Amino acid sequence: MASSLALLLSYAWLAIIASCLGQDSQIALGFQSIPKALEWMDCGEIDNHMLECSEIHVPMDHFSKASGQAFRIPLIRMLGRTASRTDGKHILLNPGGPGGSSVDFLKGRGAQLTQIVGEDFHLLSFDPRAVGRSKPRGKCYTSDKARADWFSTNPWDLECQAGEMYTRAENIARACEDMMGEQGKFINTPQTAADMNLILDAIRQEELYFWGFSYGTTLGQTYAQMYPNRVGRLIIDGVSNLEEWYGLATFQEALIDTDRVLSGFFEECVKAGEACPFQPTKGELFTSTTDLQSSFNEFLHKLDEEPIPIYINVSDYGSITRRSLISNGIFPALYRPISWPGLARNLNELLNGNYTPAYKAYSDDWISLVMRDDSGTLIQLNDNIKTGKDAPLHGIHDIRNHTSSLPELSSLMSRYTSAGAYNLASWTIPTTHRFHPRYSPDSPPTKTSYPILVLSTSWDPICPLISAKKAHRSFEGAGFLEQKSYGHSTISMPSLCTAKYVRQYFSEGKLPEPGTMCGIDSEYFPNPTSLPLVQTKEDQELLYSLRLLASYDFTIHPSWLHSN
Repeated sequence: MASSLALLLSYAWLAIIASCLGQDSQIALGFQSIPKALEWMDCGEIDNHMLECSEIHVPMDHFSKASGQAFRIPLIRMLGRTASRTDGKHILLNPGGPGGSSVDFLKGRGAQLTQIVGEDFHLLSFDPRAVGRSKPRGKCYTSDKARADWFSTNPWDLECQAGEMYTRAENIARACEDMMGEQGKFINTPQTAADMNLILDAIRQEELYFWGFSYGTTLGQTYAQMYPNRVGRLIIDGVSNLEEWYGLATFQEALIDTDRVLSGFFEECVKAGEACPFQPTKGELFTSTTDLQSSFNEFLHKLDEEPIPIYINVSDYGSITRRSLISNGIFPALYRPISWPGLARNLNELLNGNYTPAYKAYSDDWISLVMRDDSGTLIQLNDNIKTGKDAPLHGIHDIRNHTSSLPELSSLMSRYTSAGAYNLASWTIPTTHRFHPRYSPDSPPTKTSYPILVLSTSWDPICPLISAKKAHRSFEGAGFLEQKSYGHSTISMPSLCTAKYVRQYFSEGKLPEPGTMCGIDSEYFPNPTSLPLVQTKEDQELLYSLRLLASYDFTIHPSWLHSN
């Protein structure tokens, strides 16, 4: 597999590209002239699945007469073994972000996704404009080091560091505009939705088959409302609130279940007994969720007042703060409950005085690993229709008063999220799209050519169940499935039940019955002595793939969780 990946990296972007698109740009909700068919190049294989790569040029602006500049969008597809190479259906993927590389996602877990949807489909991924391997990449900094240095000194205290938040937001807004120039205005989700039409046209596929996670649900909903007649099969999984995404100064719904997921971590730990390695008091096994969480909260409070200095050697030292522990360690683990045993081990060491493991695991080095461009910042701020002079809040005084008046939805995370209001007020790149989300009951449900399917866990730390239900009500005839688990999107924990409904939807077009709820097929803190309940070989293979999928850390935190 390693050699296959190396081959992929060697060949991936040597593809022969489709012809440049003409100047007759798309206006409103019309379509561009159909591009020539793509020419695919072999670029390796993963788990006995052939990979092919290509590239497409898309116009800078689909919705008005614009210059001849274009974005170059990389494409990669994993061929289904029983799907026709020429006219087999392609399922487009988006893993989230914004800023997450769909190309990397397919390379990392395409084989497992194929195990779910079946071999009758090709999986197709593309890095959206400004993301990953697309050209030009979204950049607000002159180098990766400059970006990492900037983020590592982020102000987080909304009360005491308001002035610094304001000046940083002003400066980074101008830097983004200067770095990206004219093309910066057209890095947004509605443009990416229109790009997807050109991809479909290039592969000669009339209807969109799509599976989007997290921000991918923003893209999926946007597409379905802009182009309802091209929807063939569309799944949104871990669903965002479009009204918040496109129009609010601060996110007020996203964190509504965050603390509940954290409580779930402690509940499941207590249930697991000795299988959970988190024992803040040596030799004492907690039997009360309240006592265990209280012990943790006391430590957090102390850490807030007195960060822990860490010195390993002359070139490796720093500190553990409340913010670094939460934003780099605890919050990401809430996305992926399959990682809870590792979180429990690190917290156990930390609360028992061994600080090095937590420091190594949760230092700010993650910034340089996941923040490889600034597409997330550009997409999120360009999507919002109320930025700059149109922003509802301006100045330190107004923003501080507004954020302090909001209810604290999450004792864990709320203090770290409202700084985005400064970014919106300072943003200088003008909004160039005209998309306004339509949610029921204010607008009639969108009628797509085929009903979409909405998936959600019961307790999602960043895209709560309530958001999924709003989306479900806003698309006529949509199906809905709730997976009774913690985590961000249904693939965060293995569920044979959910996987089989997904396959059934893509292959047969069949929706779950109203009220369908699926359980999970893995413990949060597995006991080595537990016997597997799966009997058939097919289910065993599927469950193995689901566990690999759940363990893959593809999540990019929303840009509003780390102010500029």
